[in-house]
Amino acid sequence: MVSSKETKVPTILEANINPPNPKSKPQSPVPGARVGRLTSALRRAAFGLWHARIRSSLGRPDRVSLLGFDLVVAPGVLNPRHFRTSRVLAAYVAGLDLNNQRVADIGTGSGLAALAAARAGARVTAVDIDPVAVECASQNAARTGLAARIQVVRSNVWEAVDPTLRFDLVISNPPFYPRDAEGPQDQAFAAGADYSFFTRLADGLGHRLAAHGSLVLVHSSDVPIAEIAGRMRTVGLSLHPLRERRGFFETLSLNEFKA
Repeated sequence: MVSSKETKVPTILEANINPPNPKSKPQSPVPGARVGRLTSALRRAAFGLWHARIRSSLGRPDRVSLLGFDLVVAPGVLNPRHFRTSRVLAAYVAGLDLNNQRVADIGTGSGLAALAAARAGARVTAVDIDPVAVECASQNAARTGLAARIQVVRSNVWEAVDPTLRFDLVISNPPFYPRDAEGPQDQAFAAGADYSFFTRLADGLGHRLAAHGSLVLVHSSDVPIAEIAGRMRTVGLSLHPLRERRGFFETLSLNEFKA
């Protein structure tokens, strides 16, 4: 298990062994703080350039080859070529032995993680609230020859999922940000101002996880995970970090929640 590492910016007292003398000249800014501000500015600039570069591809169907799958990503659907979260989750799932397991993929998008689970032997229920994503995932399942192992359902989290199903594993590349969606395409990013996505997710897990089942989420360092972990604790699931991948814009972590 890989533990998350936090980079701590030293305070004035930590950066200087002795407290500053009130009569002395003002202390220069802490080097770590200057580096942090510079890094944030560079990240914002790089993100703007990256988004400008990919913007044209987001408005048309995009052929993507990842993890041995040839996909077509519809406009408006989270594209795993550009957003690492889908790739990180799918790569993890691809390494599991899921033979005869039942898996739910909540927020399936293009279907990449669901395809990885099906290829690993699982029977998969792939869920998305966006009808464009549902059609996209369905077509990708058919295109890769895995449609017999994947049921794609349009649902707001659990609402339209067969309540009799019990899942050995639930996976999700969820919306992270605590704000209301500004439109259909923003639902892949906005979890609701009160994290309502995670409340609905947790409420369903209480009676949909099989014995010894677990939830695996990919998460961004852009937002704290404490609020999400709190929602999962309400149904008896505790946080177990699995691994993390550092990038220029953010650190992505994979986290397992289980009883």
